[in-house]
Amino acid sequence: MRRGIGAAVLGLWVGVASGHTLAFFGVRLSHATRATVNAALTRAGFRIPSRGPEEWFDTYRINGQPAKLQGASRLTVNFTRGGRFAIAQYTFPSFDNPHQVKDIVAMVQYKYGPPTSTSGNPAHGPVVARWQEPGGTEIKVWRGWPSTSTFMDLENVAAVRRFRVQYPAVAKALGTSLPNTAAAGRGQWQPPPPSDLTTPGTNRPIPMKWEIGIIMVFSVPAMIIVMFAHFLARVTRIPRTWKAVVNVTLGRMAQWFRKPAWKRR
Repeated sequence: MRRGIGAAVLGLWVGVASGHTLAFFGVRLSHATRATVNAALTRAGFRIPSRGPEEWFDTYRINGQPAKLQGASRLTVNFTRGGRFAIAQYTFPSFDNPHQVKDIVAMVQYKYGPPTSTSGNPAHGPVVARWQEPGGTEIKVWRGWPSTSTFMDLENVAAVRRFRVQYPAVAKALGTSLPNTAAAGRGQWQPPPPSDLTTPGTNRPIPMKWEIGIIMVFSVPAMIIVMFAHFLARVTRIPRTWKAVVNVTLGRMAQWFRKPAWKRR
């Protein structure tokens, strides 16, 4: 599997980059669909998750195997409701390493040249570097803050717009939505806040019966504890102070353990 993944990604970065046609495992992003992308990933050695057509994403753990992408831990591929490819996002985890984003930008720049636009300070705060490619495609390397993890997105721009409308909450978490700031008025994309830098494991909500079951599991022991405390206070007739409760409880337990075994029955 590792050899297949490495060969496929190496072809993406060497052969395709020189032709200025952005592709994903050999599939041109401007014409990519779920079927063609899944077929390419299968040839590369990935195991396609068993998901229905209503699911909007597939997630793969790659652990840095693909060539030229050392440090990447996860690949998330997102599709529109019509099955068009929208975003492929690589995650490069980082713990307090603000220079990581510079390394990822340099890696992309080596094959695609200088970015079309950049914003932010690599040493501190959010950073965005964009490469606009032919066919309405784009590469985006970005980092939020204070998390220093870096993300690299391969996008079909038109499909991303459709994806953003269909799944607004998901688009925000993936860093594909415009913020409610002055920068949005200028059409400048900015990374989402750190609380949104997560990819859900599923796009289906928790069933209501599960929520009720969870509430019941925790509420029943809580009620038992309250009733036992009330019973203990009534039987022992002690003042409502923690010190008195502890003293009486320990005293009752000591008396019980001092009894012979035949009296405990």
